[in-house]
Amino acid sequence: MSFLICENSTDYLDSIARLRLMDDDFMRIVFKDEDVVRQFLEIILERKVDIIECHAQYDINNILGRSISIDVLVRDGDDYINIEVQRDTKGAHPKRARFHGSLIDANTSFPNEQWDELPNVIIIFITETDVLGYGLPIYHSRYRIDENNERLDEGTEIIYVNASIQEDTALGRLMHDMFCTDPKDIHYEFLRKRVRYYKENEGGKRKMCEIWEEIRRKGIIEGEARGKAIGEANGEIKGILKSIHKLIAKNGYTLKEALDFLDIPEDEQSKYIEKFIS
Repeated sequence: MSFLICENSTDYLDSIARLRLMDDDFMRIVFKDEDVVRQFLEIILERKVDIIECHAQYDINNILGRSISIDVLVRDGDDYINIEVQRDTKGAHPKRARFHGSLIDANTSFPNEQWDELPNVIIIFITETDVLGYGLPIYHSRYRIDENNERLDEGTEIIYVNASIQEDTALGRLMHDMFCTDPKDIHYEFLRKRVRYYKENEGGKRKMCEIWEEIRRKGIIEGEARGKAIGEANGEIKGILKSIHKLIAKNGYTLKEALDFLDIPEDEQSKYIEKFIS
């Protein structure tokens, strides 16, 4: 017998059906499974990974400036590994990778630690397009000395994985799986199993509905808070417009689907459409 999974169940289930691992909100949920993260990293890094700590959606606060919310942060022996899914080209700028590394350094070191004992940091950007533009499936970047091209081993590595190349290789098949909406199309069993749980299992779908409801609620609350903070009558509208942009950019919604998802009444949708287009 069927039952109501959550409020707005039909809208949410339609949204869940369209999700892919390239949508960072969904990737963070699936990557709460440590074994999934381990096998994912072993394909990219081409080595064994022994996870000591694993955090999905890890916030690093910076009292002196910008803070960040990391998609996935893993500790593997002496390495800290940050995995980021980036659909937006601007969001995958190399200086962002540098900034992520600097905050990870600042938050994982301790007073009087010897400099040579600082952990290594690996930043991995999974990008929807070829951000660096050289037509390669993967890029490894490390510091080098200009005069002799020797590596300067200061412990930082930036890896770009170009998800648009989906060749018949271990990495290419993994990138193919990042774009699948239907679990049966996923090559790797460890991914297929977890994606199927959240898309087809009643308990998984219930969890996803709860998460969508929280996203919707936060969007409305943020809009109201922004309105109060800046003292503008249209503050709530700005907050909701921000949520609409996120739903379209990250989750592939149409404008109408985003408005319906956020429970914007039909008679109010025109004002949001007008402001969004303008």
